Amino acid sequence: MSQFQSPTYMPLHLPNWLSRLFKKGGRSPENAAGVYEAKFEAARARTILWGLQPPRFEPLPLRFASAEAIATTRRLLDYGLGGLREDVVAAQRFGLTVMVRGILEAQLRVRVAYTLGYVYQNGQRLCHTPIEGLEQMLRTGIAPGARISLHAWLTLPSHEIVDPTFWAVFPALSDPGEREAGGLFMHPDQMSDRTYHPQWVGDGFVRRIGTLKEYDGW
Repeated sequence: MSQFQSPTYMPLHLPNWLSRLFKKGGRSPENAAGVYEAKFEAARARTILWGLQPPRFEPLPLRFASAEAIATTRRLLDYGLGGLREDVVAAQRFGLTVMVRGILEAQLRVRVAYTLGYVYQNGQRLCHTPIEGLEQMLRTGIAPGARISLHAWLTLPSHEIVDPTFWAVFPALSDPGEREAGGLFMHPDQMSDRTYHPQWVGDGFVRRIGTLKEYDGW
């Protein structure tokens, strides 16, 4: 998300997370804290524009990541993914994330948004494809068996992120706690060395290009 300053049209009472988008200088856009909400809404608008019908999303001013919720989510991830090899989790990440979404929605009793995009960590854009390239895939499709550089995670109404597969896709970049828990459950504002960048909301994109395969290993 580019940063710019517009003194003429600058709103006077923006929320802190949104006002950072308009401030000149500071941290680089890849590492800017508190802008996940804006990126998510932009991705959702893009998804609607392309007719991919994202699910309804109603933000809530609360956090779900209590000690109890984290422990429960860890048990759910262990139940769903614990018996799978690392390479299987990495290869099936799109379908497995759909499966985890269903389990998490039943447990938390809220709508959870399947989210697609890239991750920024250690100065690298991981699983990154420019929007222009992704839009071209929607226009023309992809070759059978082609690999797509895109990551999937889940966004809660609080904008907290549950990422059940990063530890398998990038084992060298995930910390020991994340690997032990089998996933990440954290709000973007709490992340110090990793940022998530939504590009699409909902599973319509990977369904349309034929990348999503529901995992039926149990």
